[in-house]
Amino acid sequence: MLTLKNITFISLLMLAISIEINQAKECKIPENNEDIDWDKVKDDWYMVLHTNDEVMKKDVIGVRLRNISKTNEGMRMVITELHENSPPQTFTIESSKRRDGVYYGKKSEEPAVLASHTLTPDGRTNNKAKKIDDALFDGDNLVLCDEKNYLVYAFCSLSDEWVVWVAFPSLNPTIHQISLMWNKLIEKGIIVQLYPSKTVEHPEFMESLK
Repeated sequence: MLTLKNITFISLLMLAISIEINQAKECKIPENNEDIDWDKVKDDWYMVLHTNDEVMKKDVIGVRLRNISKTNEGMRMVITELHENSPPQTFTIESSKRRDGVYYGKKSEEPAVLASHTLTPDGRTNNKAKKIDDALFDGDNLVLCDEKNYLVYAFCSLSDEWVVWVAFPSLNPTIHQISLMWNKLIEKGIIVQLYPSKTVEHPEFMESLK
């Protein structure tokens, strides 16, 4: 079972790896990636780890993914987000497939969804978080998923840095599941430090939605 102690250890390990590996600073999605059979990706998924970007560290405290399905253009999923500065939001996201493992998001025009990542406690707009959203919806997303252990969204920020959001079938993934995800990121040349979602420490936040 994943514990906060495990996550701290893993984060420190990844930091050490990032120091040891001479990685190019350029954020570039690999050309060759694995296809995903979305019909095999069942049940609910929960965001457990992320790069502590402006969206995740300032507002989003938890994410649940469900009803994932294949479409003619790519894939569709229903997302429920818990926010620090606004009410929970549930919405559907559709992504078009560019090539194996690479998708292009369709931005929702719902005002609540557009603002959900970018609100500050005083109701203003967090422009740094807005830039993360702009990069998410205006560029390509690398999606890594072995269909049962991990589901990773990785994309380049407007400042050319990796943004990585990692979901597992449980808020308490096994060390084996985390290791599989870790190895896949390294294989793709994505060396980042990851941080736990707030719902890992407070699962009752997510459980209250059921």
